[in-house]
Amino acid sequence: MILKQKVIRAAVTATAVLALGIPAYASTTHSVTGNKAVSHTTKVVIRKYRAKSSKKRIYTLKSAGHGRYTLKAKYYVHSFTKFTLQRTAKVSGSTYYEVKSPAGYTGWIWSGYLGDTTTYYSKLSASQFQVKANATNNFYNHVPGGDYGKGSLTHYGKNYRGKTMTVTGEAKKVYKTHYYRLTYKGKNFGWIYGGALQKVTAKPAVTEKTVGGIPVYTQSAVALQAFNSKSYSVVNNANYFVKVPSSYGSAPNYPDFMTTPNTIKYAKGAVKTNFTTDVYLPGTVKSTNDFINAQSVVMDGSYAYVMYADKQAKKADQGFVVKYNLAKLRSLIKSSKDYSLLRRAAYHQLHKTTLSANEKAALACMTIGPTFTTGHGQAMALNPKTGKIWFIGKSGTSTEDSNLQELNTSTLKPDKEIVFKMGQYQNMPNNLTFDKDGNFYAYVKNGASWAPSNSVKIYKGTINANNTVQMNLVMQGLRYMPGTHSQSIGYNAKNNRLYFVSDGSISSVPVNKLGKLSAGDVQAENFNTLDANNKVINTREFEGLVFDNNGAGYLLTLRGVELMKATSSNF
Repeated sequence: MILKQKVIRAAVTATAVLALGIPAYASTTHSVTGNKAVSHTTKVVIRKYRAKSSKKRIYTLKSAGHGRYTLKAKYYVHSFTKFTLQRTAKVSGSTYYEVKSPAGYTGWIWSGYLGDTTTYYSKLSASQFQVKANATNNFYNHVPGGDYGKGSLTHYGKNYRGKTMTVTGEAKKVYKTHYYRLTYKGKNFGWIYGGALQKVTAKPAVTEKTVGGIPVYTQSAVALQAFNSKSYSVVNNANYFVKVPSSYGSAPNYPDFMTTPNTIKYAKGAVKTNFTTDVYLPGTVKSTNDFINAQSVVMDGSYAYVMYADKQAKKADQGFVVKYNLAKLRSLIKSSKDYSLLRRAAYHQLHKTTLSANEKAALACMTIGPTFTTGHGQAMALNPKTGKIWFIGKSGTSTEDSNLQELNTSTLKPDKEIVFKMGQYQNMPNNLTFDKDGNFYAYVKNGASWAPSNSVKIYKGTINANNTVQMNLVMQGLRYMPGTHSQSIGYNAKNNRLYFVSDGSISSVPVNKLGKLSAGDVQAENFNTLDANNKVINTREFEGLVFDNNGAGYLLTLRGVELMKATSSNF
């Protein structure tokens, strides 16, 4: 049939009018010139999303006289799995092609029924690809020109050159090179031609080098696993928030030597717990006020390990650890005046005053470690499963290095260090504790737009056998922080509860309900600091909370430094 150049009306019904131009030769995949038809093996695609029925038709063009033509259904499209494209025409703004089958059948088909056969693979040939530096291909919501049509543009490939992306789908159209569906930073980017991609050179999970005589392991992957912030929620716990004072309170009569134990008292909350002096720790040993800034405490059997910020050091992130023989020290407390025995002994030693036998014995209960880079110092904890003490030596932002270090309990300095980046736009917390199974926990006061201000975000992690760190955000936090600063976090194996410590306020939750807490699962308590006249003053600074094997709680406080024991074993 020869078609002349003129504009005509068209419709897809029995009386449709067809508007045709000069015969042109078209292809869905090639630029066609001349008057030679182009041979194809393109499949006729019946897209379910276009119509419920699969009975699509190929039409014949019938003359209705006076230059008018109509389309009449002739064949089912199943008859034309292979064909030759002959000509093109516009029908009511839609493109139709004249096609010819290998058996010689001809007819007109809507372009929407055409597409290259696309094969999808359930087994992926790669997990990641990097976009080439010279990539010009773009991302589409479907394989372009495949079973779902030309597809819609989602991203320009040139904007992501050099980026490493994760493969979530793989397909083949008519070319040997496959198409890949990719995600980037947890977001679906769509499909791109594989010619724009290159293999990613696999990085080792961890690299090792020796620094200062200890092994330092640097992991390649970020520690925090990806999460969907839209799935995050908070439990509406009771608000026991305590605002940090402009200046902290002190123990009664501090800095004078105390001859009796003092008490931090219950103010309000779910349970009634007081803390009373277990032992007064020294405020000075080698120079004036060099032991006043205790930051964290670990209890391990008969021993307590306290990490101090070194106020005499030139750098702000320097500190040291002191190992206290608590069992021996407690045995020396024969009367109330002996609570300050170690504090007096250290002071007398500094000022070269003659020491009593008991004072010498008290000093022998201390092993003072060397100064090293401790970071803030408030994140030291015992892993009861391995018996190892770990501390956070540096808390970096999402893209900065953070580290966890293992403390040698004999030398009182680090044995090894694991360096990692937190990732996922989250900063590394400044506190640390472990549960009985060896999982570690940390928390922060929320600083993200997708969670309420002054709420608690909790992280759970593991230190792996290959010296890497892996963490997850617990996808449910607490609506209300206990107080202004996240000073410490503790764990009691006896009741399997996790404790969040702020100055003058402590909250706790059961570990086995993390992620599915109810308001009633959250316990909280506020505390009063009293002066020598039993008057309430500004709260003292709460620096650490630990529990012994019997479940007894111990609070490390400042001004002056002392270890205080909880009056309740289940607060």
